[in-house]
Amino acid sequence: MRRRCLILLCLLLFGGCMQSKNIDEYAYVLNVGVERGSTMPYLVTMLVSVPNGSEETKVENRVISAEARSFSEAYETLNAVYPSRLSFSRTSLLAIGEDLAKNGEQTAFLDFAFGKADLWQNLRIVVSKDPIREVFEGWISDGDPSLRKIKTAAGELMRASGTAADTGYGTYREAVSDKRFDAMLAYAGATEYGLTEDLVGNEAYPETGGSLLTESILKTSIAGSAVFRGDRMVGILDGRHTMEVLMATGAFKRGEMRFVLPDGQPVTAAFYRVRAPKRRGRGTQASAELFLEADLLAPETLSMESDALKSFLEKQLEAELSTVFRALQRVGSDAMGFGSVQAKRFRSAEEWEAYDWDADYRAMTVAFRVNVMISQRPHDPGTE
Repeated sequence: MRRRCLILLCLLLFGGCMQSKNIDEYAYVLNVGVERGSTMPYLVTMLVSVPNGSEETKVENRVISAEARSFSEAYETLNAVYPSRLSFSRTSLLAIGEDLAKNGEQTAFLDFAFGKADLWQNLRIVVSKDPIREVFEGWISDGDPSLRKIKTAAGELMRASGTAADTGYGTYREAVSDKRFDAMLAYAGATEYGLTEDLVGNEAYPETGGSLLTESILKTSIAGSAVFRGDRMVGILDGRHTMEVLMATGAFKRGEMRFVLPDGQPVTAAFYRVRAPKRRGRGTQASAELFLEADLLAPETLSMESDALKSFLEKQLEAELSTVFRALQRVGSDAMGFGSVQAKRFRSAEEWEAYDWDADYRAMTVAFRVNVMISQRPHDPGTE
């Protein structure tokens, strides 16, 4: 009897081991993208990483996709045909196709797919040029097979250059549901797409629309921002204008800008946020005061004295901030978040919802004031 029990126990133990999955049998989904399908409502694309060894760099990266009516249907289809079981434990980026974003068609899909899963709240979310497959494939590089750059690209851009928004899925959902501000998402695209004019309508900068005028191992870049009104994309901002919106909201950390002095001499300034901006608003009147420190490239070569240069930079930024605000206002996007300032004077969510913020926003005037302190010492980006 004891012998038979021992045999049965061994069978159960070995049976459990036979059913378990080794780590190499899983494919880790790093990116998820959704855009309009051709035969079904949605085309879901995933960038997956399959470990081929014990070291992190020994991986194989692939892009797979399926048309479906929902995320779960796409997952079931891909999981059935893909040799490895799909795991979302390492997913860090969610891409919305520009075709869906312009019509707000991603809302139903995202609410149904991700609305109740805590995993998705921390995802970095971007708007992507179509097709998303090309954008994901552009991130695959023999020089970085672990795809670490995908996980940090938008965040590093915001911290190092300020030219791209860095927005999580939870923040995006808050913007859509609470309507106290509008979302601004990083804009991803293959480098071959070329420049796109932004909402301000001035000359397109190289940082516009995921297009960088450079050649590199990666064929996809994140640059500029897609601007939303509620859940609809209403335009894009280039890198410089994105930086200025981040300055106004307080999300800015550092970034470089180039100016031309009255005598035609160019000057490059690296700006750093000193402290959070002071923002006030009531009805159709609002104000924003910014506090920045600036390092100047080769200040000894400039023709303008320090005090005059300080005043010049302040006035230039104030004028540009006003121009960007009016461009956002024209399309009804509160990407600068003045609704969040207005909402603080209401005692309840019901009072805020009853307030016609949209009407006041369209009639709003904002007084921008910029304080620039010319730095006497260079910053070390590595210590930021």
